[in-house]
Amino acid sequence: SGCGVEVPAGYRPSQSAIPNASITEIPIDQRAEPIEISGPGLNGSEVSTADMTGVVVVNAWASWCPPCREEWPIFVEIQKTYPEVSLLGLNEADDSDAAADFLSTQEGSWPHISDPNQAIAAKADVVQGSYLPGTIILDKQHRVAAKFIGPVNKEDLSRILNQLASE
Repeated sequence: SGCGVEVPAGYRPSQSAIPNASITEIPIDQRAEPIEISGPGLNGSEVSTADMTGVVVVNAWASWCPPCREEWPIFVEIQKTYPEVSLLGLNEADDSDAAADFLSTQEGSWPHISDPNQAIAAKADVVQGSYLPGTIILDKQHRVAAKFIGPVNKEDLSRILNQLASE
Protein backbone atom coordinates (compact mmCIF):
# COMPACT_ATOMS: atom_id res chain seq x y z
CA SER A 1 0.00 0.00 0.00
CA GLY A 2 1.03 3.61 -0.37
CA CYS A 3 -0.32 7.15 -0.26
CA GLY A 4 -2.91 6.04 2.31
CA VAL A 5 -4.72 3.74 -0.09
CA GLU A 6 -5.07 -0.01 0.13
CA VAL A 7 -3.90 -2.21 -2.73
CA PRO A 8 -6.54 -4.80 -3.64
CA ALA A 9 -5.54 -8.22 -2.29
CA GLY A 10 -3.85 -10.40 -4.85
CA TYR A 11 -3.58 -7.69 -7.47
CA ARG A 12 0.08 -6.74 -7.27
CA PRO A 13 2.58 -9.43 -8.20
CA SER A 14 5.27 -10.49 -5.77
CA GLN A 15 8.49 -8.46 -5.82
CA SER A 16 10.20 -11.23 -7.81
CA ALA A 17 7.46 -11.09 -10.46
CA ILE A 18 7.63 -7.33 -11.04
CA PRO A 19 9.07 -6.73 -14.51
CA ASN A 20 11.90 -4.33 -15.14
CA ALA A 21 10.68 -0.95 -16.28
CA SER A 22 11.29 -0.67 -19.99
CA ILE A 23 10.38 1.12 -23.19
CA THR A 24 9.77 -0.70 -26.45
CA GLU A 25 9.62 1.38 -29.62
CA ILE A 26 8.26 -0.19 -32.81
CA PRO A 27 9.65 1.06 -36.14
CA ILE A 28 6.98 2.33 -38.51
CA ASP A 29 7.48 -0.56 -40.96
CA GLN A 30 7.05 -3.15 -38.19
CA ARG A 31 3.84 -1.89 -36.60
CA ALA A 32 0.85 -4.22 -36.57
CA GLU A 33 -2.67 -3.37 -37.68
CA PRO A 34 -4.52 -0.48 -35.99
CA ILE A 35 -6.28 -1.30 -32.74
CA GLU A 36 -9.37 0.10 -31.10
CA ILE A 37 -9.65 0.41 -27.34
CA SER A 38 -13.14 0.98 -26.01
CA GLY A 39 -15.23 0.47 -22.94
CA PRO A 40 -17.45 2.10 -20.34
CA GLY A 41 -16.19 5.47 -19.22
CA LEU A 42 -15.92 6.31 -15.54
CA ASN A 43 -18.73 8.79 -16.17
CA GLY A 44 -20.95 6.05 -17.65
CA SER A 45 -20.64 6.93 -21.35
CA GLU A 46 -18.87 4.71 -23.87
CA VAL A 47 -15.29 5.77 -24.67
CA SER A 48 -13.36 4.63 -27.74
CA THR A 49 -10.10 5.43 -29.49
CA ALA A 50 -12.16 5.26 -32.71
CA ASP A 51 -13.53 8.67 -31.72
CA MET A 52 -10.04 10.12 -31.26
CA THR A 53 -7.85 11.54 -33.99
CA GLY A 54 -4.09 11.54 -34.26
CA VAL A 55 -1.66 10.09 -31.75
CA VAL A 56 -3.22 8.54 -28.63
CA VAL A 57 -1.44 7.88 -25.32
CA VAL A 58 -3.20 5.10 -23.37
CA ASN A 59 -2.24 4.81 -19.71
CA ALA A 60 -3.33 2.03 -17.34
CA TRP A 61 -3.56 3.33 -13.76
CA ALA A 62 -5.27 2.89 -10.41
CA SER A 63 -5.91 5.29 -7.56
CA TRP A 64 -4.13 2.94 -5.13
CA CYS A 65 -0.96 2.68 -7.27
CA PRO A 66 1.87 4.96 -6.02
CA PRO A 67 3.85 4.94 -9.32
CA CYS A 68 0.63 5.83 -11.17
CA ARG A 69 0.17 8.83 -8.90
CA GLU A 70 3.81 9.86 -9.36
CA GLU A 71 3.60 9.86 -13.17
CA TRP A 72 0.28 11.77 -13.30
CA PRO A 73 1.90 15.26 -13.55
CA ILE A 74 3.77 14.08 -16.67
CA PHE A 75 0.47 13.37 -18.43
CA VAL A 76 -0.89 16.75 -17.33
CA GLU A 77 2.18 18.41 -18.84
CA ILE A 78 1.86 16.33 -22.03
CA GLN A 79 -1.77 17.42 -22.36
CA LYS A 80 -0.68 21.07 -22.14
CA THR A 81 2.39 20.73 -24.39
CA TYR A 82 0.82 18.50 -27.05
CA PRO A 83 -2.83 19.56 -27.43
CA GLU A 84 -3.04 17.55 -30.66
CA VAL A 85 -2.34 14.30 -28.74
CA SER A 86 -5.29 12.46 -27.20
CA LEU A 87 -4.95 10.90 -23.77
CA LEU A 88 -6.96 7.91 -22.58
CA GLY A 89 -6.88 6.42 -19.09
CA LEU A 90 -7.63 2.79 -18.29
CA ASN A 91 -8.63 2.59 -14.64
CA GLU A 92 -7.56 -0.89 -13.48
CA ALA A 93 -8.90 -3.01 -10.60
CA ASP A 94 -10.12 0.08 -8.81
CA ASP A 95 -13.18 1.10 -6.89
CA SER A 96 -15.13 3.59 -9.05
CA ASP A 97 -15.62 5.96 -6.10
CA ALA A 98 -11.89 5.88 -5.28
CA ALA A 99 -11.06 6.54 -8.94
CA ALA A 100 -13.51 9.46 -9.10
CA ASP A 101 -12.15 10.90 -5.84
CA PHE A 102 -8.58 10.66 -7.17
CA LEU A 103 -9.51 12.35 -10.46
CA SER A 104 -11.33 15.15 -8.64
CA THR A 105 -8.08 16.11 -6.90
CA GLN A 106 -5.87 16.03 -10.01
CA GLU A 107 -5.13 18.47 -12.79
CA GLY A 108 -5.82 17.41 -16.35
CA SER A 109 -8.97 16.27 -18.02
CA TRP A 110 -9.17 13.34 -20.39
CA PRO A 111 -11.47 10.33 -20.75
CA HIS A 112 -11.02 7.21 -18.63
CA ILE A 113 -12.35 3.72 -19.19
CA SER A 114 -13.32 1.54 -16.24
CA ASP A 115 -11.48 -1.79 -16.55
CA PRO A 116 -12.15 -3.54 -13.22
CA ASN A 117 -11.03 -6.99 -14.41
CA GLN A 118 -8.12 -5.75 -16.54
CA ALA A 119 -9.67 -7.39 -19.62
CA ILE A 120 -9.35 -4.28 -21.82
CA ALA A 121 -5.74 -3.63 -20.79
CA ALA A 122 -4.83 -7.28 -21.36
CA LYS A 123 -6.45 -7.35 -24.81
CA ALA A 124 -4.65 -4.14 -25.83
CA ASP A 125 -1.39 -5.34 -24.21
CA VAL A 126 -1.09 -2.16 -22.14
CA VAL A 127 0.18 -3.89 -19.00
CA GLN A 128 2.53 -6.75 -18.31
CA GLY A 129 0.80 -9.28 -16.08
CA SER A 130 -0.95 -7.28 -13.38
CA TYR A 131 1.84 -4.75 -13.00
CA LEU A 132 0.86 -1.07 -13.06
CA PRO A 133 1.37 1.41 -14.53
CA GLY A 134 1.59 0.63 -18.21
CA THR A 135 1.33 2.90 -21.23
CA ILE A 136 1.08 2.40 -24.97
CA ILE A 137 1.32 5.08 -27.62
CA LEU A 138 -0.74 4.70 -30.77
CA ASP A 139 0.47 6.44 -33.92
CA LYS A 140 -1.78 8.54 -36.14
CA GLN A 141 -3.21 5.36 -37.70
CA HIS A 142 -3.75 3.92 -34.17
CA ARG A 143 -1.07 1.27 -34.50
CA VAL A 144 0.99 0.56 -31.39
CA ALA A 145 4.20 2.59 -31.81
CA ALA A 146 5.65 2.35 -28.30
CA LYS A 147 5.06 0.67 -24.96
CA PHE A 148 6.19 1.61 -21.45
CA ILE A 149 6.24 -1.09 -18.80
CA GLY A 150 6.25 0.78 -15.51
CA PRO A 151 6.10 4.57 -15.17
CA VAL A 152 6.71 6.85 -18.13
CA ASN A 153 9.40 9.49 -18.04
CA LYS A 154 8.87 12.90 -19.59
CA GLU A 155 11.99 12.89 -21.77
CA ASP A 156 11.29 9.59 -23.52
CA LEU A 157 7.56 10.22 -23.86
CA SER A 158 8.18 13.68 -25.37
CA ARG A 159 10.80 12.29 -27.76
CA ILE A 160 8.41 9.58 -28.96
CA LEU A 161 5.54 12.07 -29.40
CA ASN A 162 7.79 14.42 -31.40
CA GLN A 163 8.87 11.53 -33.62
CA LEU A 164 5.26 10.42 -34.21
CA ALA A 165 4.20 13.99 -35.01
CA SER A 166 6.72 14.05 -37.87
CA GLU A 167 5.55 10.75 -39.41
